[in-house]
Amino acid sequence: MAKRIKCRNCGEYIPDNAKICIYCNTRVNRKKKVSPKLVFVIILWAAVIAALGCTAYYFYEKLAFLEIDASQLVKVNLEGTTGNGSAYLSLDEDSDYFTANETGENAPLLTDVFTNTNSLKKASEMQIALKADIYIATDPTDANFFYRKGTESVKASSIDKISELTNGDVLTITVRYDEKALKKYRIRLTNTTYTVNVSDLNSVESLNAFADISVSYDGTDGYGTAEINTSKCKQIVLDNFTFSISSSSNNGKLSNDDVITVVANCTSTSYNPEDSTIEYNGKKYAVSKSSSSEFTVSGLGSVQELDPFENVTVNFSGISPRVSVIGMNTDNANDIIKKSFEYKISQTSNLKLGDVITVTAEYKSGYSDEILLENGFTLLKSKRTYIVENVDAYASKAKDIDFTNIRAEMRKQLSSFKGYEINLVEAYFNTAKIQTTEPYNQYFEVYEIKIGTGTIYRIVEADNIYKATSGELKFTVSDNARNSGIKDVLIEQFVKSSGNYKTKKIKIDTTAIQNAE
Repeated sequence: MAKRIKCRNCGEYIPDNAKICIYCNTRVNRKKKVSPKLVFVIILWAAVIAALGCTAYYFYEKLAFLEIDASQLVKVNLEGTTGNGSAYLSLDEDSDYFTANETGENAPLLTDVFTNTNSLKKASEMQIALKADIYIATDPTDANFFYRKGTESVKASSIDKISELTNGDVLTITVRYDEKALKKYRIRLTNTTYTVNVSDLNSVESLNAFADISVSYDGTDGYGTAEINTSKCKQIVLDNFTFSISSSSNNGKLSNDDVITVVANCTSTSYNPEDSTIEYNGKKYAVSKSSSSEFTVSGLGSVQELDPFENVTVNFSGISPRVSVIGMNTDNANDIIKKSFEYKISQTSNLKLGDVITVTAEYKSGYSDEILLENGFTLLKSKRTYIVENVDAYASKAKDIDFTNIRAEMRKQLSSFKGYEINLVEAYFNTAKIQTTEPYNQYFEVYEIKIGTGTIYRIVEADNIYKATSGELKFTVSDNARNSGIKDVLIEQFVKSSGNYKTKKIKIDTTAIQNAE
C-alpha cells in the first residue's frame, strides 16, 4: 500500500508523492532532505575557520603586545647583616629596558629591546612609559605606601617582609603598575608576583639591647608608674644605647596587665646605616638603630582608703573654760597626710572641758583627689569631731573646792598681826564671765582683827583656782592683802567692784583663827 500523508489544509489523506491535494487543490509543501555528506562538510569547514581565528588571535596578541617579565624591571635591595637585614624595592636601572638607547645605525639597540616596534620615537616613548608606570614606594621601609598618580590612588609594589631578614629567607615580591597606561603602548607585564632568596647579608654578631632590661612598677592599680632598670645590662649596651618608655604607654596611670613599650635608641657614633652595625672595642656588632620591646605591667597594689585624721590630734592650750586650739599635731601621721592636708577648726577659743569641735581636712595647694589617687589612696572622710579633754579646769563653784590648802596659804597673810585676836567672819567666791581676761575665779576671806586701838578688817584673796589633769588643785594667793576699818567698804571695793564676776557669799560660822596673847 502506497504511503499517504495528511493535507495541511483540509486534513484529508493523500498520496505522499502528490503535489496538489486532490480534495482541496492546495499545494503540498515538502521538506527537502539534506545529504549527510553535506552536513559533514559544513561542520568541518566551520571547525577549520574557528581554529584559524583562534590562531590568528593568539599570534595577534603575541605580536601586538610586548610581554616583559616584571622581575627584570624591579630590583630587590638588601642591606644590613643576617638576622638584622632589611629590604626595599627600586627600579632596576641596569635593566636592558631602561639602559637601551640610540646606539648604532637606526638605533638598533632601543628598537631591538622593544621588539614590537621599528619606530625609534615609539620605542623611546615605550621606555619612558615603562619606567613611569611601575609603582615603587618612595619610602623604602614602608610596605604599605600609597603612590598617588593623578586622581588614582594605588598600592605600591611591595615585599611581604622588609626587616629582620636572615640569609636563606624567601621574599615574595608583588609588582604593581598602571596596566591601562602601559596597554596604550602595547606593553604587558608578566610574572608580577615572584620570589627572591635572601643571601649575601654580612654575618656579624647581633647585639640585643633588651637582653638584660627589666621594668619595675610602683603605685596602685590604675595609677602605677614604670621605671626602666638597666643595672644588669652589659657595658656595651650602656655605652651605646639609651632607653625610654614610649609616650603612648600612659606611664603614671598604669593598671595591672597593661602593656608598655620600651624604646631602645642606638647612640653610638660608630653606627653605620648601610649595614646597621657599630664597632666596639675593635669588634663589629649588628644592631638596630631604633627598636622596641613590650612589657606587661604587674604587681601594682590596690587603692587604699586614707583617713586624714589618722594619728592626728588637737593641741589645746589654756584652762577650761578658757581653752584654745593652738593647732593640729601631725607628728605621728604618715607622710602623705602631712604633705596633702591642712585643717580648718570650727572653734578655736573659749572652749571648756567636754566641748565638741569639728575639724575639716582640706587639700593643700597643688593637691587633689586625683593626686591622692596617684599615690594610691582615696579619701575616707573629710571631717572629724574632737572632744576637749585632758585639760586643766577652773573651779566654777565653791562647793567643788577643798579649801584646806588654800586657806593655809591665805592665812600666812595674817602673820604681821601675831598676838592679836583674829576671827574669820565672811567668805566670798567670784566666778568670772567667760569673755573677761581677769582671773577666772576669786576666793576672798574677810578677817576681823582686834588690836589695842580698836577693830580693823583684813581681806585676803586667792585667784585662778583650778584642778590640773593630774588631779592636783592649783591656785594663786595674792600677796597684797587689804585693810579697812569698815568691813562693808572693804567688801564693796575689792569683792564686788567688778561687773565681770558673779559673786557668791559662802555661808560660814565665825571662826577664831587666833587668840590674843
